[in-house]
Amino acid sequence: MSKFAALLALIAAPAAAEVPIAIAASGHATVPVEGSFGVRQFVFDTGAEGSAIYANFAEEAGLKAAGSEQLQGQTGEADVPLVQLASLTLDGATKAPLTAVKLDPRADGVPLAGIVGLDLFGDRTVDFDLPRRRLALLETGARPIAGDGLAATPTTGNLLTIPVTIGSVSAIAVIDTGARKSRINWKLGTLLGLDPAKVAKGDTIQGATNKSIETGAASVTNVLLGSRTLAEAPVLVADLPVFQAFGVADRPAIILGLDWLTKTRMVVDFPARLVWFEEAK
Repeated sequence: MSKFAALLALIAAPAAAEVPIAIAASGHATVPVEGSFGVRQFVFDTGAEGSAIYANFAEEAGLKAAGSEQLQGQTGEADVPLVQLASLTLDGATKAPLTAVKLDPRADGVPLAGIVGLDLFGDRTVDFDLPRRRLALLETGARPIAGDGLAATPTTGNLLTIPVTIGSVSAIAVIDTGARKSRINWKLGTLLGLDPAKVAKGDTIQGATNKSIETGAASVTNVLLGSRTLAEAPVLVADLPVFQAFGVADRPAIILGLDWLTKTRMVVDFPARLVWFEEAK
């Protein structure tokens, strides 16, 4: 092939599909989602089995009620109403129709439209590249990162967990991009030598149900995520109800959030239950 022909082929080749990741004033990673309401920013949440709409936006968009269900949030359960969506589209992936939980307006007042969960992208390979602020939804079986994927196990809510090592301590981590900060339970905290009486005061977590729980704050070292090592990583410490809901409360456990991914690209093939981590160069 001549240099001219190669250049033409390069120009004609379609660009890889992807959408930008934005960081909202709340600290959440959000992506542009399209529906009958146009295009709005939604939290991208691998820790949510289903999608959700905030009540103020649901009213603005004129979404119709569709019954109710029990929602398990980070800090507890609550009976919540549902709304009907004609469709949701993210990076070319469309689900229609779709029923979403209607959440109370955010306590922090940040104007987000809602949350997209596994009901929209759980049949895809998710390329979540927070360092480069880009997201791509690929077909299952796609391998955008070299090497063997880390085998994952589903939780009781069909989220994915992976084995993580912190120093010499083994734990299980739920992959949750909807969590701004990573959390560990006290079973893990105790094994890491943390003292509840001495640990620093952490954040007050409210979660989707707006119920508040106080946490401790600490830093852990030598965190191994597959072949990726974090020399130091922050954690919040609390025995949150969500650990019980995910079926991991009886063992050392982690909710793996955005703060562990600021310099790490993560690829998750949800149907194949494989996860890759790669340091951003």
